[in-house]
Amino acid sequence: MTTIPTNYLFRYIGATALQGATAAGLGYLSQSFWPALVWLLGNGLSLWILRLMQRPFPTKTTGWQHALLAAWGFVLLLLALHRFTSPATGWGGFNHLTDLPLNTWVSITALLSLVPTTWLWMLHQLQCLRHTTSDRRKRTLLLVTGAASGSLAALLPGIHWGIIPLFLSLSAMLFSLDIYLDSNRTSITWLLVWLLLFSLIMAVFAYRHSQHADTVAYQQFAQSIDSLGTLDNQYSYHLTFQWDTLSPYTAPTQLTATSINLSPGKGAMQITPERRDWVFHRLNGSGYIRVGRPNPGFRPALTLTSLFFLMGLTYVLFIRAWHWLSGFPIAQWQFPLYGNSSLRTRIQLSFFGVALIAFLLMGWFTYGFLKGEADYVRNWLEQLLSLYVFLLLIAGALGIFIANSITEPLVQIGQKLGDTRLNNNEPLHWPKDDEIGRIVSNYNRMISELEESATKLAAAEREDAWREMAKQVAHEIKNPLTPMKLQLQQLQRIEKEYPERAREWSEKVARNLIEQIDGLALIATAFSHFARLPAAQATVFDLREVAQSTHQLFLINDENVALSLAIPDTPCWVLADKDQLIRVFNNLVKNALQALQAQADGRVHIQIESDNKEVLLAVTDNGSGIPEAIRHKIFQPNFTTKSSGMGLGLALCKNIIEQANGRIQFESSSTGTTFQVHLPMVSAPPINCTTSHKKPTFG
Repeated sequence: MTTIPTNYLFRYIGATALQGATAAGLGYLSQSFWPALVWLLGNGLSLWILRLMQRPFPTKTTGWQHALLAAWGFVLLLLALHRFTSPATGWGGFNHLTDLPLNTWVSITALLSLVPTTWLWMLHQLQCLRHTTSDRRKRTLLLVTGAASGSLAALLPGIHWGIIPLFLSLSAMLFSLDIYLDSNRTSITWLLVWLLLFSLIMAVFAYRHSQHADTVAYQQFAQSIDSLGTLDNQYSYHLTFQWDTLSPYTAPTQLTATSINLSPGKGAMQITPERRDWVFHRLNGSGYIRVGRPNPGFRPALTLTSLFFLMGLTYVLFIRAWHWLSGFPIAQWQFPLYGNSSLRTRIQLSFFGVALIAFLLMGWFTYGFLKGEADYVRNWLEQLLSLYVFLLLIAGALGIFIANSITEPLVQIGQKLGDTRLNNNEPLHWPKDDEIGRIVSNYNRMISELEESATKLAAAEREDAWREMAKQVAHEIKNPLTPMKLQLQQLQRIEKEYPERAREWSEKVARNLIEQIDGLALIATAFSHFARLPAAQATVFDLREVAQSTHQLFLINDENVALSLAIPDTPCWVLADKDQLIRVFNNLVKNALQALQAQADGRVHIQIESDNKEVLLAVTDNGSGIPEAIRHKIFQPNFTTKSSGMGLGLALCKNIIEQANGRIQFESSSTGTTFQVHLPMVSAPPINCTTSHKKPTFG
């Protein structure tokens, strides 16, 4: 049974209590349970999607499905915004943020919890899309198609926005996420870009909805004035507006040509830089009714964008702190503000934290100083809000620049330290003699000393190796010299004492000496090959040929060992020296046969496998295995367990395989030993290419 650490449990309870208190506060302020439910739902879905993104990619889906799901996730967010900005929730036209009731802003605040959920959902679907569709052009086409389908789907519920703005907004979101996945970096810059995009789209969308509510109200007012001659008292509106009537004689000087040409009973919006008016042509055609108010321009939309951006940034920081307090594995989530701990991110967040606190204090003191002048405070704070977001982005850019300038040399040093080898290390360059400059200087001195030490160590190792090699060569040569000397002395004695037998003995001694000299020549040749292998003549050939040749060569052997072969039907092309690989295979099979000399049921199995990336050749015997104590010496020069031989066979094999960019290893137990040779697989050679292969025939 797994025990939950007490520290984790307390942190989780505290974070959950904070989350619940926030939801309860939203519900209390709005006098409705919907904002609290949306808040909890958004956080829960974000966590579920984060967990989902850690699982393997689905295999039974297509890129088309993921493109649609990514686009429709954004459409669902717009539909939720459409619901929260309906007149039933108190949403309407506004010139200032304070024109709308508090419960409306509470609902919008809760809605912002769905923004990270939507972002994560789109990010997950794009990850799946990239997994199923590797072709960039095809992926771009799918993203454009998904944006088009999402734009069409969003128009069905009556969203008051044109299809072109919807398509452009959705395309911007999809392609920004795709570019982020290409960059493979969790920079906070991406977080700002997405928040700004989301805030701008949602603000323009909500403001267009607000203008539509304005237009509907003005239509009702104009029709009421036309029927009653004045505005009915039952029509009330939270914004102040003006209305007047225009005669056919005065209308041409105050209305546009489009408004003048309206049919009786028809109306249209007349927008000028100064005003936004609904112009209604009376049913009897006797004049016009104009209802409207001064045109605020883009200021409400800009203010709303700034507010959404600040609320979104605050919420993201809140949810990040909640995940950290809850002990969730945030290091596994490679998204902005998540992932492994980063000095760069901490510096950037410090700038944002200081800027946010400064803004809150500035707004608080300003409101306390000017609270008696409500209109002035309202206008000034809204302008300050937009200006502050601009300043916040500048501070963020400055923080990113400073963080990068501080951490970039540290990142380079970290990468260099990770890539540091015994020699051939590149020094770092830093123009200033500051703290980082001293770190760089120490690093450069360290790699210089390391290379010097490596050179001395390599020289010492070479001396030791050649000293051992010389001892082995001397030992191998000295062994036959003594009997050779004795035989020559014996021949001299016979020549003196028994001249008639000297000829017979000279032939025997000469034959023995020639055999011993040939052995010494073999020793010298073997050590020469080990000291410096001949230059490899790499060609592309089918490895099955070598396996087939080795199998045929040792099929009939003195040890009476059964030899079997298993090779694939498709060619296994490799790039290596064929003659050297034949020596390797012959050595491995010969060693396996010699390991089974005293075994009645000895079996050796040769097998080749391939996975389109590398070729594996395995030689397996059913002997007693290699003792544990000597396994680490198997590939060492001059090590052997045989009564004869110089112990260079496997060392030569290892050098040959590594020269072909492969590797050799073995597995041994009491039931047998398997030597495995891994070689990179290459494509088939051109037909007109001169290679050393010939397709074998298998019965």
